[in-house]
Amino acid sequence: MNVSEGFAKEFFIAMLGTEPQGVTWLLDWLLAQGFPIKEVLVLHTQGEVVQPGLEKLDAEFLRSYPHLHYRREAVVGDDGPLRDIASEKDAWAFLKAIYRAIRRAQQAGYSIHLSLTGGRKTMAVYAMVAAQLLFGEKDRAWHMISEIQWSGTEKRMHALPSDRFQVVPVPVLRWSDSAIARLLLSEVDDPWEAIRRQQRFTTQEALRRRREFWNYRLTPAQRQVAELLVREGLDNAAIARRLGKSEHTVANQLTQIYRAFEEWQGERGIVGMANRAAFVAEFAPLFEKER
Repeated sequence: MNVSEGFAKEFFIAMLGTEPQGVTWLLDWLLAQGFPIKEVLVLHTQGEVVQPGLEKLDAEFLRSYPHLHYRREAVVGDDGPLRDIASEKDAWAFLKAIYRAIRRAQQAGYSIHLSLTGGRKTMAVYAMVAAQLLFGEKDRAWHMISEIQWSGTEKRMHALPSDRFQVVPVPVLRWSDSAIARLLLSEVDDPWEAIRRQQRFTTQEALRRRREFWNYRLTPAQRQVAELLVREGLDNAAIARRLGKSEHTVANQLTQIYRAFEEWQGERGIVGMANRAAFVAEFAPLFEKER
């Protein structure tokens, strides 16, 4: 793997369940690839089953990674440190923790390596939500696939040459690729608010694109036909009567409208949506406030 484009400051964020090897194996692999990781943060719950892994991880970082700045952070909810991710409330507390951890690191100038190995599956799911909201071009998410049964008696903190495992990059569909989106999120420290802003932005952007199609892709005559179709749900005969046109003329205009709609959908990567029902469903939001 080519890491020549990596930043000089890179931050590794991992989650801990009961098996600390998930942290060290992946960290070893990243360092071996040449990623210049300087900081390591491990997020964890405070359940009793987690404590042996935390102690083992603390000792291993002192022994094997003295050059790294390592810290661990317990996830805290409204009622104090979480013992487990056992409810929706717990999951959202973890989302807030991972969101803020990524944001703090980015504000400090780091690029992120996010481990999706280790911890509860719920942690990985919500970590991906945070990544989608915050990740930039240089940030990366990773998952490790291993044939080792870590729950067995042998729990090596570092892989042997004979150990068979793979580290794979996980694609993250980043919402913050948009300059406007980055501006909207630049001061948001709460993932709930970030999601609400994302939803509002997405809705407004969709309406903007619909208005652009309506005003610039359709002729005034086509807009008259399209509005009666979308706003009132009239059929061809009723549209023709309302506008004093023949049904044949209305049918031809609708064919042209659907063709323009198909081209517009094709620009958005959607194929096969140029029909009456799809057209009405797409542009009904333009007239919702009138109802």
